[in-house]
Amino acid sequence: MTHDSESIEPLRLDEVHTLGGFHRLQQQAQRVDFPNAPSSCRKAFLGQMTHPRPGNSVLAWGARVGGRAVGVCAIGVPRADQRRTADVLHFVVHPDVRRRGVGGRLLATATRHLAGLGFQKLTVFTSGPADGAGPGDAFADATGAVRLLRYQRMSLLVGPPRPTTDGEISVGYELLRWRGGVPPKHRAAFAEISSRLAAEETARSSAGQTPEKFDEDKVQALYAALEVWGYRTYLTAVRHRDTGLLVGYSALGMADSHKQHASQWDTIVLPSHRGRGLGAVLKRANLSWTIDHEPELTTVATWNAAGNAAMLHVNESCGFRVDQSGTLREWTL
Repeated sequence: MTHDSESIEPLRLDEVHTLGGFHRLQQQAQRVDFPNAPSSCRKAFLGQMTHPRPGNSVLAWGARVGGRAVGVCAIGVPRADQRRTADVLHFVVHPDVRRRGVGGRLLATATRHLAGLGFQKLTVFTSGPADGAGPGDAFADATGAVRLLRYQRMSLLVGPPRPTTDGEISVGYELLRWRGGVPPKHRAAFAEISSRLAAEETARSSAGQTPEKFDEDKVQALYAALEVWGYRTYLTAVRHRDTGLLVGYSALGMADSHKQHASQWDTIVLPSHRGRGLGAVLKRANLSWTIDHEPELTTVATWNAAGNAAMLHVNESCGFRVDQSGTLREWTL
């Protein structure tokens, strides 16, 4: 390969065929970097690029050598009044051309553009084995990405005996279950809980970011986006009987092409209702309910901040075990 044969250009997000070529690149890299992971879902990749999270847009650049897709950098860009920090959605360089400057030139192209828009920071998440560095860690270190927060990935092998709620839920509470989104009458309370979770996650980080705020419209838009991405979503919420309000929930999703693998997403209980075992009951109940609808499910994976001891304990009690490490990092533009 010669440097002259390389090109880096903005990607048009309405050209699905072109984006599909970069998704194949992601699959090729994944087979080398994480050979035991489920293959990247095409519908999820394309959906995240063309229908981003509510309040965001996407900017993306592709690297080619001799017309062949060898690298992609896609960035989630907040709306104009929150343009301080942008987030990497996908950053992949084909293993055959690594350590030849392709990743560095992609990053330089993206950061120059973001700085011109007024952004100050760019965050990225890197992952690897539980006891070592991953494929993106050396690159992040070499390019000055500061470590903000450590994470642990935990996985659960699904099989008999199946997860149970481990007894009755605490007196005064009841469980609700939904597929595909949150019913309108519960969105306000769900948004309040989601905002609380975002605030707690931000407090654990040293990024200095403003916590994400949720309202009813944003909750609806988020689950509408997940549907476009092809995710089958399962939610179990806990309601306080006396007030009728939601006080916690657990959410899980499965990508369109995944039958055996699920991602455990948020599980949270409001502080005033903690200490009653509701988090563990929520997670077990949602896992059990998901299995009812997904009989081929074999593995559930979840990421948690390493400092979130309470949730790590809940996960361990449900049978999850640590199998990967991750780090949230930040470049200063």
